[in-house]
Amino acid sequence: MPAKGSTGTTRRPPLRSDRGVKLYAPTLSKPYFRVVAAGQVERTSAPVPLEHLAASAAAKFAGRDLDAVTVRARREADDLFDQMVRWAKHQTSPTRRGERTVDALCDRRLEELRAKGRARSTIDLNESLMRLYVRPAIGHVEVADWSPEHSLAVLNAARETCGAERVADLGKVLRSLVTLAHRKPLWLSRDEDPMEGVEFRVRATRQGESVHYVPMKERPSTDQVESLSTSMQEVGCSTQAFHDGRPTTRVTVDRGWGWLFTQTMGKCGPRFGEGVALTVTSVARPLAEVLSAIEEDLTLNPASRAARRKAVIDLPHGYAIDPGRRLINIFETVEWEGSTPYIAPPEERASGKAPKSEKERWTIYPASLVKAMAGRCAELLERFGPELGPHALLFPAGDHYFVQVPLDPRRPSRGTRWQDQDWWSRSHFRKTMYRNAAARAEGWPDTPNFPFENLRHHFATWAKRHGYPDELISHCMGHATVDYTQRRYFRTGADTIPDGMAASEGL
Repeated sequence: MPAKGSTGTTRRPPLRSDRGVKLYAPTLSKPYFRVVAAGQVERTSAPVPLEHLAASAAAKFAGRDLDAVTVRARREADDLFDQMVRWAKHQTSPTRRGERTVDALCDRRLEELRAKGRARSTIDLNESLMRLYVRPAIGHVEVADWSPEHSLAVLNAARETCGAERVADLGKVLRSLVTLAHRKPLWLSRDEDPMEGVEFRVRATRQGESVHYVPMKERPSTDQVESLSTSMQEVGCSTQAFHDGRPTTRVTVDRGWGWLFTQTMGKCGPRFGEGVALTVTSVARPLAEVLSAIEEDLTLNPASRAARRKAVIDLPHGYAIDPGRRLINIFETVEWEGSTPYIAPPEERASGKAPKSEKERWTIYPASLVKAMAGRCAELLERFGPELGPHALLFPAGDHYFVQVPLDPRRPSRGTRWQDQDWWSRSHFRKTMYRNAAARAEGWPDTPNFPFENLRHHFATWAKRHGYPDELISHCMGHATVDYTQRRYFRTGADTIPDGMAASEGL
């Protein structure tokens, strides 16, 4: 082999590349196929005829129309390339980028998740699955030697202790590691897939049934939601009266929102973390902005536009609600470390965390909630004034706690805003509010006791029955695709038979 550095390669991309081994096409000055590895080069024994070089280059040196000499040279080059790849694959010495084991790949994946600002729950799930199943079984394996048998062994070990859903999560982690290994810097050739033929997704037990489908018996009915709303209001008011009557209580416990919170969760579809992060500005907007939106609505004629302007509900300090555009803006959520709400420092994020879909969205609330929403916003605006009121939480855990955070965490010197950080934790909410309310609610089952989060499932059913399009329901719930909403929340056939029977009565 020539000495290191005498590769004679060009700036043109190679025909094939794997593990640092590259196969270059012949040129007019060098009419040989060349295989380069570790700074050294091997060439084929026979050159490509110059008279056929242009035609071969146009065909990218692959195809049936090449001359016999070029075909033999290309076949020899491919064999030489494969030999050098096998040699490179079984090298045990560390590369210039360090060890390339599955352990190192896991570390690289976690660093990538943190760099992209993924949710802490996502990072924790990936880290725990890697620590419990991936690293002990195949962490020492070189990525170049990673095979489907290794992946299958990891999943089989998990199946002995985990349910099907957790095995599916582990399979997704392994798949993400393979995808990362295929990226630059290249640790694994794209034609090698250690997850090839490895099944980790949960399959339905019978045709037409999705495993992610939530049965109707696990969803609260509308009557049960109304009953829980009433009992939530009673629990909240009694708690507030108890604290107000204690002379040692130094803070105001704001709990007069139980009915509205339950209705919002059951008829608007936010996730629990998104619901407890709602503020006044999630519902109310400045009056000038509301009137401008009405004027710019091209679907309105002069009469309906005048009626919309007249129906606008004025709130203190220049805010308003348009009953003709009943939208809740969902732009942040609360994330927990265990049972404690995670409060992001100002330099990390301006407010809370992004929703699960990492996109700002809106959802619709029914006309029956307009009066309650307007009353709640007016109460908070009047209590905290024009500076703090717009940023007050609609459903706080206790006393409102305001801090100043930068508008843009990347530019902390470019202005700040107030933020109310009196968020609920799941465990605290269940202990002090939900369990007491569920015990009082008429018709709310004790066994099994619906989690409060199941109100979101009620929204899907309730919205479908009242004629919401599937696309709108999917958007309100923050799903990436309509197909996911249909598979998880709607089952064509059994759930739609009552509607079909009612619709066919007069046919």
